[in-house]
Amino acid sequence: MADADFGYVGSGVGKITLYKGKDVMKRGLNSDVAVAELINLIKESDMWVDAR
Repeated sequence: MADADFGYVGSGVGKITLYKGKDVMKRGLNSDVAVAELINLIKESDMWVDAR
């Protein structure tokens, strides 16, 4: 993950930590909202590409 633009890492039972590069962006998210939060983080960084 060290070379990834974004990271989604389990940090406990049902908890997720989101990274941008090596920086923690959000910690301790519930897993049921973590994917949506990751998408928001990518969009906020202007790196989201819609599928065609």
